Amino acid sequence: MRNKSFNVYPYAWLDEVIEITLNPEKTKVADLQSQQLEIIESKFDQELQEVLKDLKTNTFYLFSFKKIKAVVTQYYDSLMLLEHQAVQNLSAYPDDHPLAATGENIVLYIRDMGLAFKKRYGKYIVETTNAPNNTPPRPGLISKILCKLSADQIGIILKAADDTKVVIASSLSLVFRTIVPYLSTDKIKNISWDSMRKSTYRIEQTDKDAAIATLEKLIIQIRNY
Repeated sequence: MRNKSFNVYPYAWLDEVIEITLNPEKTKVADLQSQQLEIIESKFDQELQEVLKDLKTNTFYLFSFKKIKAVVTQYYDSLMLLEHQAVQNLSAYPDDHPLAATGENIVLYIRDMGLAFKKRYGKYIVETTNAPNNTPPRPGLISKILCKLSADQIGIILKAADDTKVVIASSLSLVFRTIVPYLSTDKIKNISWDSMRKSTYRIEQTDKDAAIATLEKLIIQIRNY
């Protein structure tokens, strides 16, 4: 019996969002409100996860390398085309509009899903499309810098740096995405930038105290120069 998921286009909602809803050439995207963008961003990540589940379902009963390769390549190429349009959309967004942050996060969600595809199906993927890169590349094999703070404490300092414009980026997500992969702690070698970002939604007083104490040490050191 043929799996019914073969009859459903898995990228339908994602395509509509990228090609129409968030496409400045087809929609007055500047009229989108923050709440609308938050809903879109949240559902976008969920829909990408559903696509991966759909791919797993559609390849599970395939035993031919060629057939699996054909299905995987189709899914992967569609994802890359989605990324290509998302990057084009992002390049046209005004920096001072919430669209910029949403656009960046959507591109990052797509790229993370691309990495998930490659991790699971790398031997089947033949890349046939090329998408431009507007955002920082994910670091490969690099020497990480050990930080003597916890991930949550680092997150507080990065958030403060962004809020006070000590560092300037179009979104807080971009700050974490760019910096965190190069850091490690005593307990965590590979820190999740997204988990660190989410930890700043609820900041513990003990972590605030530790971050403040660290900054005070830096102040004393700078004064002694």
